[in-house]
Amino acid sequence: MEFIAAVAIGLNPYIGALILTALVAFTPRGPETAVLAATPQALLVALTALAGLAAPVDFVLGKFVRFAPRVRRVSQLVAPVAGGAAAAAVSQSELPLALVFAAGAAVSWSVAAMLSALAARGSRSRAWVGLGHVPVLMAAATAAASIIPLALANTVAGTILALCALGTLLLVSLAPALSGARAGGERLYSARGLGARRSENVGVHVNV
Repeated sequence: MEFIAAVAIGLNPYIGALILTALVAFTPRGPETAVLAATPQALLVALTALAGLAAPVDFVLGKFVRFAPRVRRVSQLVAPVAGGAAAAAVSQSELPLALVFAAGAAVSWSVAAMLSALAARGSRSRAWVGLGHVPVLMAAATAAASIIPLALANTVAGTILALCALGTLLLVSLAPALSGARAGGERLYSARGLGARRSENVGVHVNV
């Protein structure tokens, strides 16, 4: 559950935190952990309200090209803190909470960073007229809202969905580098072939 919460919050820290804290605060579906048991109900409600207020602001401002870069920078700062705290809160392992917090923060930051890079690349796409980041952020928000409830209902299904989201981000993030390397190899191969043909032509000219 720690990994699932970290991935969901990395996709969208406000919606991920909103869903998690709301389920823990108002339903009996939350995981039974020492951290959650020691957390006051009022604090959980306050965190739910805070995330609920921040989510629509992020959702709206993140769609405008003028505000999107700043909104993403803030999200990348919030994601590791919220992801680490969520991972530690739902952890049922025997690992030290500090280690769980650090691992959850790292996962959330990595997901948020890949998402920011993908959104920036989409916004530069001519096909989307500068709005390519919108479907990226909407897909991430939808996934964040779906992963945690599914995980609380069925941990295996939630883990699969979190892995699919992370795998998709990794694949799409690595695709430009792989394409660039392949294109570079093809250009190098073409350059070598051209050089060989030029050498042959020079040889023929000398012999003649």
